[in-house]
Amino acid sequence: MSRNYASAVQSGPTHAMHLPLELIQEIVASLATPDYPLQYGHKIDVLRALCQLAATNHFLFIVATPHIYSSVVISSLPQLHAFLSTSPPLRTRVRALWLRNLPDIFPHIADLLYDLSPYLRRLALDIPGNELDTLTSVREALKCCVHIEDFTRSGYSPMQIIQPYPFWPDWTALRHLVLDGPLVNASFISSIAALPRLKHLAVIEPRWRYSVDGTEAAIFLQLLDAGRSLRRVLLIYCEGAELFINSLRRLRTAVKLRGLRPGLTILYMVICEKEPPPMTRIRHQIGDGSLWDRHSQNLLGFPVGYF
Repeated sequence: MSRNYASAVQSGPTHAMHLPLELIQEIVASLATPDYPLQYGHKIDVLRALCQLAATNHFLFIVATPHIYSSVVISSLPQLHAFLSTSPPLRTRVRALWLRNLPDIFPHIADLLYDLSPYLRRLALDIPGNELDTLTSVREALKCCVHIEDFTRSGYSPMQIIQPYPFWPDWTALRHLVLDGPLVNASFISSIAALPRLKHLAVIEPRWRYSVDGTEAAIFLQLLDAGRSLRRVLLIYCEGAELFINSLRRLRTAVKLRGLRPGLTILYMVICEKEPPPMTRIRHQIGDGSLWDRHSQNLLGFPVGYF
């Protein structure tokens, strides 16, 4: 539909004017609507069609441009430089931003976040937390993003052995939170408790205080008690190591014995295949917005195992 409609409009402005303006707006909005509400960016054919529409005439430029800039994925330095050269009025259209881990990107992140902070509602940073923790300017810029409703921090580093800096002290609007490799301790639990609207929490390979007596189960129950607004908790493991499987079994047993408050669901995902790499699969699901909808099982509804 996208290519056909764009071609029809490109053949001349009169084709577009044969339709009511409100209908044209609805068609463009339908074209730009992603398959999943939490998707970042547009599929390539959709983005191409939107750009073609914006180049057709002044009216379609006004209609299509907000959709083009509403959700931006920056995965290369040329894309970053192109975006930084965009006029400020166009950057005010950005509501969702996904920054991939790029060489030499750090000097630009703080200025970019300060620039977009009044408008951003969704932010994904595919950057190791131990690198972000050393960047005071970035942390300060993140504090200004007080309107964020959906935040993802992926890019866990095996050398990350301390609690990642919580970027959300004033993010009272936060509803979705995805974190890669967080250390779940008292500090982490306190940061979750301070988010009054948090509904969905996903943790990729959470770092518990592992012990033979299952201390992580008690900490997990404390996390569930602290997150009173939570409706879904998703546990993601990138390998089926016996350590992780045993931990999931202990969590399941603890939750079954204690019970769950009404309205709370706990899901888990264990990714065992080697191709594509597990984190590539997770990044893909974050990018297309399907992380909460695919390949997860209810912790209490099915026996813990491999899939």
